Amino acid sequence: MSPATRRRGGDLEAAIYDAVFEQLEAVGYRRLTMEGIAAAARTGKAALYRRWPSKDELITDALKHVLPGPPGPPSTGKVREDMLAAVTVLRDTLTACRGAAFKVLKEEGQGGKGILHDVVRQRVSQPVKDVLYQALVAAAERGEIRPEAATRQIANVGPAVIVYHTLTEGGTITDAHLESVVDDVLMPLIRR
Repeated sequence: MSPATRRRGGDLEAAIYDAVFEQLEAVGYRRLTMEGIAAAARTGKAALYRRWPSKDELITDALKHVLPGPPGPPSTGKVREDMLAAVTVLRDTLTACRGAAFKVLKEEGQGGKGILHDVVRQRVSQPVKDVLYQALVAAAERGEIRPEAATRQIANVGPAVIVYHTLTEGGTITDAHLESVVDDVLMPLIRR
């Protein structure tokens, strides 16, 4: 790359983050290397090591860069729509990071105790489960669902189904699939 076209700042960072996800898709977490990321980003590996001492720190920053903020509290006043909104945020998050967050966790092999696990839990899985739980509590208070259905365990079911689909099937999670998770899995669990 000639000096006249050299990328810097935000442009270089975006190319590096794109390369992280491209490489995760191509080779997986275990075979991911700083050299591979540098080559895919068309930069030198020294540029990576100046900012990120390890691939875990680079992947963590890449995930933080693409992950949307946590979902807001349930707001529609109808449990089905609130649950659908929450699982849509989860799907959109998986799409934004190309499923890399869960691919990394699947391969990380630290029994759920790595830095990447913490990022995914704090930015993705826990906020979505919290919103689902809040939606269930609000629906129980309105008399829309069985009071005993407002549990964290039931709130975890929707995200578990979506993550399982992502890990085992891959591909796009359609709106119809999300509606099926809500209508065919969650709603029967909570109905009066």
